Amino acid sequence: MKSRLDSKPQIWTLAADLGLEVSDSPSRSILSLVTKSVRRIAKKFHCADLNGLLIATAGEVGTIFEEIRSDEDMRRIRLKYVNKGESAFANLENELRSADDLAITIRRLHREPWEPQFVSVIDCRADKVYRAYFSKWHELAHLLTLTPQMRLVFRRTHAGSVVLDPEESMMDVIASKLGFFRDFLPGNICSDVSFDSIRQIQEEFCPEASRQAALINIVMALPQPCILIEASLALRKADEARASQMLLERGSQQPLPELRAVRVTINDAAREIGIRFHRNWRVPADSVISRIFVEGGYAEGAEDLNWWVTSGGSGLGACPVVVKAKKNWNSVQALLIPVV
Repeated sequence: MKSRLDSKPQIWTLAADLGLEVSDSPSRSILSLVTKSVRRIAKKFHCADLNGLLIATAGEVGTIFEEIRSDEDMRRIRLKYVNKGESAFANLENELRSADDLAITIRRLHREPWEPQFVSVIDCRADKVYRAYFSKWHELAHLLTLTPQMRLVFRRTHAGSVVLDPEESMMDVIASKLGFFRDFLPGNICSDVSFDSIRQIQEEFCPEASRQAALINIVMALPQPCILIEASLALRKADEARASQMLLERGSQQPLPELRAVRVTINDAAREIGIRFHRNWRVPADSVISRIFVEGGYAEGAEDLNWWVTSGGSGLGACPVVVKAKKNWNSVQALLIPVV
């Protein structure tokens, strides 16, 4: 399956710089190359879990992690490397000043032969700590795809608040794959897909990851077809534009939001059997998702994807699913597990 990144010139250039053969899916070729490299690292260092893989990969690509958990840590790390002649660290505070600046990797120019070539500084202050695990893998992704044409400094900026360039998006794809590497997940996970089983996997295999990141990425890694949705009150896209206009018109009746699947994650196993699901679709009134949104708590139910229809009447093909839904603040998280 082609990725939207495959149309970006930067991804074609990166694939060529890495010596990969010309392909109509360069993003997949890059991901395959990195995956093979990390499998070799795992075998070489006998990695038993994802944390061990993280440490081994960092050592193999020549970097160390410096974690900033306070402003004092920031000053200490900056002075540590500036005093060693690494002038690039002098501006460290500004590089990580924004709430969106999560990490930076700097190539050392004045190091002893036995010292790592790079330093990856991970900002773990305040809410940034919840993205620290992913940020580490993002920085490693840069180093795993390092070519002579690439820059000396890499910055990880939160994708939710800025438009990333294609190369940064590619690094996020790699980080998602490696941070929750299927090779290290238990083989019997497909026997009981649930929020509890996913939480147990996260606690055992990737405890540093945030709960939300683990939920999304473990679902993506499942060998069994699965759809993860987050449902909350929202407008149709057409109604959003109309609502903005009506704000300017006194007395106009505003369109009312409905319970919709505002976020959707479909794993590869589901895509391979032809399952499609669209973001922002209205949640069926008879679904346990609708009931849990009102009543709270947790519930399961046997449903069918053909319950999901647009306001115009089009819908999904028949596909029985087990739905497991739980209330999460003002939204509902739900696992839709096809019965195949």
